Amino acid sequence: MTVPIPMGRTLWPIPGQLPLLLYVLLRGLDATVLKGLQDHGLANPVQGENPISFCNVFFLAQLTVALASLLPGRRTLIADLARLGPADRRLLALHGGLGLFLGPVAYYFALESLSVISQTLLFALVLPVSALLARWLLGEALPPGFWLSLALIGAGLLLPQAAMAMASGRMDDATGIAWALVGVLAFAGSAVSGRSVARHRWPAAVAVGAPTLLSALVFGAIALVLFGPHHFLLLRLWWVVGVIGLYAITLSLGRELALRQAYRRCSVAVVSLWGSLALVVAVLSAALLLGEPLGGPVLGGAALVLAGVGVSRWPRPIRSDPSPVSEERQPRRMPPRS
Repeated sequence: MTVPIPMGRTLWPIPGQLPLLLYVLLRGLDATVLKGLQDHGLANPVQGENPISFCNVFFLAQLTVALASLLPGRRTLIADLARLGPADRRLLALHGGLGLFLGPVAYYFALESLSVISQTLLFALVLPVSALLARWLLGEALPPGFWLSLALIGAGLLLPQAAMAMASGRMDDATGIAWALVGVLAFAGSAVSGRSVARHRWPAAVAVGAPTLLSALVFGAIALVLFGPHHFLLLRLWWVVGVIGLYAITLSLGRELALRQAYRRCSVAVVSLWGSLALVVAVLSAALLLGEPLGGPVLGGAALVLAGVGVSRWPRPIRSDPSPVSEERQPRRMPPRS
């Protein structure tokens, strides 16, 4: 059984929706699962130490994705890396430093101080900020509907904060908001540098695998310096299942594989538009699994942010989390040169 895709004449088999829906689900659950691990580790220290840290979580998550990206191109990886010039290496280092190191670190510490819902809404700013950076650094035109999108996202962020201030006289933790803004700038900068990386059409092992492996090793080295080798030996069954099984393999690697399959079945615009529904998954999962309150202002703010994200992505997608997986399809989709 097939249904027509409104964006073209191609028939889209029903099973083709499954990778896209799985990607939306896994992406939306990321912050909820990570927050749950943070809270559980704080409540269940091992030898007086929280076994959950940004070091070991991102070391394992990124190592898993890196190995999966490196294995298909392992035979030509050394030669491909040798062909990179100094400017190419600086570009990959900048892209990885922003999107694979600084962004995740800020994401983690913001989540320590904020609720999943507040953090999710704040990180929706990556979309307009990336568009502004692309305008400033690359000279790209702002997408149609940009200012409307920015106004809706801004209103969606202010509504819950204003309601919280009127009800209790306080707003979200300033430290968490500061970390979130650092993460927004880092991921937005990564989105802009990702455009330059995509233009080179490097193999996934070069564009994804090598930078991700390097970032994972940096996280591992930081863990050794800050906590010592025993930090990786504080194993409990819940730690192995939660960090390795759930976060590293299911969420991190599963999301990347689902995204790859989704891009093979539908256009970038469709994936980007439906990917915005991860915000809904994040809000609902935080309420259902972590007990975060869902009042009228929160729902109204989430609806405004979702509308702003949808407006920005419908005419011309802005990918806040660009993956070179999609870029591998571009040469086959381009019309032949005259």
